Amino acid sequence: MAPMRVLQLVAADRWTGAAATALQLAGALRAAGHECVFAYRPGRNLEDRLRDVEWCRPALAKERTLGDVRAAIARVRGLAAGCDVVHAHLPHDHLLARQALKGSATPLVRGVHHLSHLRPDPFHRWLFRGTAGLGLANSTMLPACGRLAAVRGAPARVLPVALEDRFRPGGGGSATRERLGIPLDAVVSGTIGKLDRGRGHDLFIHALAAAPGVWGMIIGKGPYLDALHTLAGRLRVTGRLVFPGYVEAGLEELYAAMDIFVFPAAGSDHAHRAIAEAAGCGVPSLAADLPGVRDLVEPGVTGDIYPATDAAALAVLIAAWARNSVARRAAGATAAARAHDRWTPVALAGAALELYGSLPTSAAATY
Repeated sequence: MAPMRVLQLVAADRWTGAAATALQLAGALRAAGHECVFAYRPGRNLEDRLRDVEWCRPALAKERTLGDVRAAIARVRGLAAGCDVVHAHLPHDHLLARQALKGSATPLVRGVHHLSHLRPDPFHRWLFRGTAGLGLANSTMLPACGRLAAVRGAPARVLPVALEDRFRPGGGGSATRERLGIPLDAVVSGTIGKLDRGRGHDLFIHALAAAPGVWGMIIGKGPYLDALHTLAGRLRVTGRLVFPGYVEAGLEELYAAMDIFVFPAAGSDHAHRAIAEAAGCGVPSLAADLPGVRDLVEPGVTGDIYPATDAAALAVLIAAWARNSVARRAAGATAAARAHDRWTPVALAGAALELYGSLPTSAAATY
């Protein structure tokens, strides 16, 4: 394929969810020899991370007036000039791109990071009208595409997670355990995510209480922290549960300190990147049976799956995997091998380019 020029848009200002996935896609396309610009909202840690990256543009400032919206549409139109594809990732940047590309022959692709964004309500039926193709976070979204008439028949591809090279087995797990006060011979189960209601940390603590002797680690920050400390105290697991806080640099060292990764609830991006990161570090996952999880976890081979919200079932799995070091090592090795074979920038760029290459060629899109 000849080199392409692609604009990636994400109306987000934090290094998380759709923004992290979209940035990985932009980087993968550039590494594959294509020109790609990444446009985002400034103001938070995403801007801090990208401040000196020439191809990343803080062009999607939050609009407060109709004039702001018009200005944002004009900026997107300018960035899209000369592009072969515009790839939006969230409803708001999709809206901006839709309006910016009126009368243009440039195809608009939508990255779908959450299943709810494919619901066939009046707004989404209108928003997706004229969308040329879909890049999906996981395979369970494919049937939903057929239920949304505006994109029925449009090309759709699952775009895999692309792991950073740092997520590999090893990584100083023993030193991390010493720093956190975890015994070197302990079995450690860990999880990660914003500390908020609905993210499954309370379920994880309940399961930990029913798995005596297993240590727990909860990585993240958020408003639910005090409640989790209170719950841990009530269930008498405080002495074997650590909270390292929010971590970006050195996250691989925390994964390396785990024997089991637990995925109790989905975040805002249904690619479930944390499972892939843990797998890359050689850690098997015990994951709730949520849409997209089975793309990443093979039960009994790279981990296990339990009914979502069932703390008792999770406790049984934690205890069973804690007792079987041979199974943990084998599953971790298989998980790492698969991660570094399947979830790579090369695979991500290849899937995206296959999608872009399958887009219909037409005159100006009718939005």
